[in-house]
Amino acid sequence: MDVIMDFKPDLSFIEQDFKGIEAMLRAHFLPERTEYDDPIEIVRMARLAVKEANMRATRMQGQTTQQLMQRVKDLKYWSGEIDRELADVKEEHDDLLRCYRRLQLCLDITGRATRCNESCLAVRRKKVQVGDHTSDRVDMELHKEKELMSETVKQMKEVGERVERQLEVNQAARKNLLRDLTLKQEAINLDHKSVAIGADGSKSVVRTPDGDRLDYREGAPLQRMSEYSEWIENTGNNLNYAARARVHSRKIGQKLCQSLREMASQLRTEAIAVEALLKDSVRNWQEWKDNLHSQVNGKDKEIKNADGAIEEISFSLKQKSGPLQVALSRQNQRGLRPGIELCNDKAQHALHQELMMLKGTFLSLENQLDKAKESRKKLENDRDKLQRKLDICDHNLTIDNEILRQIRSSYPHEIQLSGFLLSETKEHR
Repeated sequence: MDVIMDFKPDLSFIEQDFKGIEAMLRAHFLPERTEYDDPIEIVRMARLAVKEANMRATRMQGQTTQQLMQRVKDLKYWSGEIDRELADVKEEHDDLLRCYRRLQLCLDITGRATRCNESCLAVRRKKVQVGDHTSDRVDMELHKEKELMSETVKQMKEVGERVERQLEVNQAARKNLLRDLTLKQEAINLDHKSVAIGADGSKSVVRTPDGDRLDYREGAPLQRMSEYSEWIENTGNNLNYAARARVHSRKIGQKLCQSLREMASQLRTEAIAVEALLKDSVRNWQEWKDNLHSQVNGKDKEIKNADGAIEEISFSLKQKSGPLQVALSRQNQRGLRPGIELCNDKAQHALHQELMMLKGTFLSLENQLDKAKESRKKLENDRDKLQRKLDICDHNLTIDNEILRQIRSSYPHEIQLSGFLLSETKEHR
């Protein structure tokens, strides 16, 4: 588009016209040196001079009107450019604002994930450590997940600060463009009125507050006017500033969306690793529980067999106590024989052998009974140890199941971690 230089109205031609009229009158009348001037001729010449001056003024006003119309076209062009830039800046600003809200939503959902991780660690502290390698791996993975969440929240806050600064820049750019557009619209209206005044001519003559002071336009108001190059530079600076802000805003928005997707993917990958280790831990605890349960059942069978052996030995002792009492009674009875009759005959030998055999059997049974009781006591101790291990295993298994089925079930999905709600995704579908 052709650049129209700033036009300053030149009103000195009226003074020159009057000077020309004066010179023409002097040239016509003075040389003759008549006794008097013809008034009719003077009026005719004055009318001719005024007519010529009016024609020149009309011609100059027409040129000024054309330049004003061209100026209005320029202003409309630049207003259109500013309006388009305003629309583009508003669109990018709204996109960045949506990204910022999405970032805030990510922070909130990551906070929920952090609380879920803290709950898992708090529940895991209730476990009874028995040197299980899987449980240690789960704790290490939970702490690793906690560190990843802390780093992710830190990065989100840093990105949020950059987005806030860029939003302020966008607002400043929009404010400058709006101010420039408002000024240009006012200038268009005023130039339209100037064109209308020139088109109407003498039908609507508007007198200035200073009346006929022609030097008013050459005084203070002209000194306050800016140069056309400054006007162009100001408009270009506003448009360039807004364009840079728009491009930077788009880059920040794209980088923000990409970063959110990457961080959400990392968090979800770590969560999957934690849940896999929890499943392994639950499976190991379940296998160990089944093994301990089978060992406890085996110990119960052994204790039951030991109880049966003790009862059988006790019954045998009861059975052996009768013959032993008979043999002892017989021996005591034969010991009452008088005089020479108290001899060591065959009957006495048989009675002594019977008594020794019964005592040996009785002592053997008592020894076996003691061994059976001692064995049962050891079996009972072993069973108690296995039962304690089984209780610990059941306690830890309950904790891991609670973490896996209840607490970890509240962990956000990857699409939520990236800043989208499940309700929003269903609506978009």
